[in-house]
Amino acid sequence: MGRAHRRWIALVGALVAGFAPGLVATGEPLAAAQPANPTRPVNPTDPADKGTRPPPDPAGIRQALGEVRKAGAPGVFARVEDAHAGVLTEEIGVGNRSNRARIDPSGRFRIGSVTKTFTAVLVLQLVDEGKVKLDEPARAHLPAGVLPSNWPITVRHLLTHRSGLSDYSRVLLKGETVRAFQRIRYRRFDPKDLVAIAVKRGLRSKPGSAYQYSNTNYVLLGLLVENVTGKPFRDLVYERIIEPLDLRETSWVVPETTIEGEHPEGYLPHDRKKRGMINATEQTASWIWSAGALISSAADLARYLRALVAGELVEPETLREMLSTQPVTPDGKIRYGLGLRELVLSCGEAVVGHDGVVQGYQNSSYTSKDGQRQVTIMANASNNSAVYTGLRRTLEPVFCGRPASLANQEAVVQEVLDEDPHLR
Repeated sequence: MGRAHRRWIALVGALVAGFAPGLVATGEPLAAAQPANPTRPVNPTDPADKGTRPPPDPAGIRQALGEVRKAGAPGVFARVEDAHAGVLTEEIGVGNRSNRARIDPSGRFRIGSVTKTFTAVLVLQLVDEGKVKLDEPARAHLPAGVLPSNWPITVRHLLTHRSGLSDYSRVLLKGETVRAFQRIRYRRFDPKDLVAIAVKRGLRSKPGSAYQYSNTNYVLLGLLVENVTGKPFRDLVYERIIEPLDLRETSWVVPETTIEGEHPEGYLPHDRKKRGMINATEQTASWIWSAGALISSAADLARYLRALVAGELVEPETLREMLSTQPVTPDGKIRYGLGLRELVLSCGEAVVGHDGVVQGYQNSSYTSKDGQRQVTIMANASNNSAVYTGLRRTLEPVFCGRPASLANQEAVVQEVLDEDPHLR
């Protein structure tokens, strides 16, 4: 399984000692504790609202990461940032299979669909500015001819994955792994061509009637913000999010193929398991564009999520809309809002954020709604449902202070498959 490494970086040594006796504190600077988010409703069953949230459970986190490692990831890490206790990092395995260098929780990686939260913020900022309305036709803000004029798809439908549009990426990938990736990894796609793939397949359902996760929605939203502002998506994400929040490890490099700076290599299991994995680190990521092409780090994602729920990026009323979620699984424990996923954990706490899967990398990045605790769990292997569900399981010891029970772990697996059937 590989050796586990643990580090606590404390705000106050006594607090850390109270959580995990004997661990060594270092001097990495931390963001100051943020006040509770005043825009969200109080939930009397949520530990955050009852004031009873337990500290993270390092042993439980290590156990969960060990299961991810056993499931086939070369390396995996969790980085937890708590406003009162500091930063906890746990890592197991390697970030590079060639030189066997251990995986580094400070490294940069492709964040996949966590990008969707950034795209949603850009759209909602335009809502705040009065340039876009959530319940008006999306085509009013899109380049001419991108969507058929008789498809009543609103901006809200795109944000909530209720547009009825097919997912073009399923056509590109065709249920394959390595062969499909090799066909697209160095190609430069026009976003309009990606949308055209989905439009050609028609609507899967009546707009607004059903949740159906689709990358097409967020490529359209990328086109929308470009068309409304007259600026490239890259410039918008830098000017409106990355630079104001000083996210120094976050970048948009499409169509360049490399990840600059310290980073783990990303690996993709071969179509035939006996042939092992290929290194999938380099790719243009233009095939996923505004639905999943950003690069970031766990520390930057913590800062970003904390700022988001604190109301630093959108107006209070808009944030309330963003956090108003609807159930997408039968038990209601997985919900989706305007670009944010909400997960209800076994202890009753509801956390918000997103998961991201792109060739070579999988991550789950979430925050408590009061902004007091964030986590990113990242594995450098993709197309592996056991790895994905393992990342989700790690949220339990992070936010609930205990490992998930066996029954709960099995429920998590089923929830993931209900939400993302292509992982079966």
